[in-house]
Amino acid sequence: MARSSIIDVSSCSMRKTWLGAACAILLIAVVSCGEKRESVKPGINDKYRDPDLKVQEWIDRFEGESREVFQCRNEIMSLVQVPQGATVADVGSGTGLFIPYLAEKTGTGGTVIAVDIVPKFLDHVRQKAAERNLKHVETHLCAEDSIKLPRNSLDVIFTCDTYHHFEYPAHTLKSMFEAMKKGGMLYVIDFERVEGVSREWIMGHVRAGKSVVKEEITSAGFQFVEEITPECLEENYLIRFTKP
Repeated sequence: MARSSIIDVSSCSMRKTWLGAACAILLIAVVSCGEKRESVKPGINDKYRDPDLKVQEWIDRFEGESREVFQCRNEIMSLVQVPQGATVADVGSGTGLFIPYLAEKTGTGGTVIAVDIVPKFLDHVRQKAAERNLKHVETHLCAEDSIKLPRNSLDVIFTCDTYHHFEYPAHTLKSMFEAMKKGGMLYVIDFERVEGVSREWIMGHVRAGKSVVKEEITSAGFQFVEEITPECLEENYLIRFTKP
């Protein structure tokens, strides 16, 4: 009788152990999913998810003289180092403003990947590349929390006026770090956000200033190299990082 009781107690203990482990695994999964859904700027990309999005309207906005980085595009590209034959990802490529410039830098022996969350933008980039016979330009639909490119596949990542649209910066940066080769370069252009100096639109639209951006990027494993902002930029900055 005592022996039977011992066996029952052991079985009960084993069941509790397994149940506890299963609950722990479930809790970890729930917490992970919860972290993934914690947007740092809810709604920042809603307009890009509009099924009726008109590409021409965004071309007019992104590639017009009223946009500072458009006016300064040649100076920006003169400071971005891209080796011939490199594989480059333009993260948040939008309507493809910088794609032809990056394609010229890599040469036909390299690859330029337009990365965006908007399928219509990528369709436009493909058409634009075909018209210019840029056969080494590719397009890639990414997720809101990951660029979804293979590990150690990129020599350079370029992102312009896009960082403040990263809803899940820690996750997106992790994917960028993993996709970059050791010694690769990350170039980030975004808006200066300075209380009492920056425009009201920037203060309301842009989540973080330069110091916070630098801290988040270095926390992801990148090493800050330098700020190389051209004089033609007044509202934007250009900073460079590397993967150690």
